[in-house]
Amino acid sequence: MFGWQEILDFWFGELDDEGLPDSFHRSRWFRASKAFDREIRRRFMSMVLVASEGGLDHWRQESGGSLAEILLLDQFTRQIHRGGALAYHNDRLALAVSKRGMDKSQDLALPAVMRGFFYMPLQHSEKLADQELSVERYEQLVASFEGPLKNFLEGFLRSAREHREIIARFGRFPHRNRALERPLRPDEEAFLESANTYGQ
Repeated sequence: MFGWQEILDFWFGELDDEGLPDSFHRSRWFRASKAFDREIRRRFMSMVLVASEGGLDHWRQESGGSLAEILLLDQFTRQIHRGGALAYHNDRLALAVSKRGMDKSQDLALPAVMRGFFYMPLQHSEKLADQELSVERYEQLVASFEGPLKNFLEGFLRSAREHREIIARFGRFPHRNRALERPLRPDEEAFLESANTYGQ
C-alpha cells in the first residue's frame, strides 16, 4: 500500500525554484494517453478503490494527504475509467474532501500548483455554486503569485471559467451525457460539435 507522499511524488515530481513541476510531469496531466492511463490503472487502481470506500480517511489529517486522496478520486478515477460512467463515480467524495480541506485551510499550506488540483473537484461539479467557488479560488490563486508560476496558474483559471460557463449555460456537462446515458438535447448536440470534451 502506498503512502500519500508517493501519490504526490508520482503526480508532481520535484518542483523547481519557480514552484513548477518539470515538463515531463506537466505534459501528462491534461491530454489523453492510453499509456499513461494504463500506468495509473496498473499502479493505483487498488488505491482508488480503497479511497472510494472511505479507507483513506486518516490521510485527511494532513494537507498533502487530503490532496493525494483528491487526486485518486478525481484525476486517477477519470484516467482509469476514461470514457465511461465510472469516470465520474467518485466526484461527490472528491468534492467533499476538497471542501473539508478548504474549510480547514489545508489548501493554503500547499504549493500553488498543488492547490490547483486541490480545487479541481469544484470544476468537475455540475452545480453552479461550486463553479462560482471554483472561479473565485483560482482567481485568488493567480492573484497571489507573479512570473512564470502566475502564467502557469492562469491556465487553471481559464479552465475554471470555461467549466463555469458550460454549467451556467446547460446546467450539466454535455460531454458526459453519452457515458451517463442521459438524453442529448438539441442545443447540447450543437455545442458538442466543436466543444472541448476534456479527454472524456
